[in-house]
Amino acid sequence: MRPEEVVAALGAWSVRLVQFNGIVAARMGVGVTELQALYELSRHGPATPGRLATRLNITTGSASRLVDRLVAAGHVRRVADPDDRRRVLVEPEPAALERVGALYGPLNARLAAELTGADDAVLERMATFLAAAERRTEDVIREL
Repeated sequence: MRPEEVVAALGAWSVRLVQFNGIVAARMGVGVTELQALYELSRHGPATPGRLATRLNITTGSASRLVDRLVAAGHVRRVADPDDRRRVLVEPEPAALERVGALYGPLNARLAAELTGADDAVLERMATFLAAAERRTEDVIREL
């Protein structure tokens, strides 16, 4: 298989993943960007609205409104930063993360099953490629 074929397959999967994320977002009663925010908070921990804006590639004003919507929906809360009480952090509500996790669980289990039997070298190479794909996509987003 050529690299271009792998990239094409990844593109085809990303279309389905975007569709799936839309379904999960709708079930959570939020938009896709709010779902992305929950993912970023679960992956990286509590963040300031400004840091969340950077991670989501949105303006700080948009991030503030996004946080307001997530707070209103009960998915996140604002807390004082323990290192600087003047700053506010956004942290996910555990119940929201559990609900998102339950929606992604069946897909994650099926994907993990597809990797059963792959040796460590193959899994390591896949993980390296996916991390690079994330970085390269971020590079192009910043360029655009």
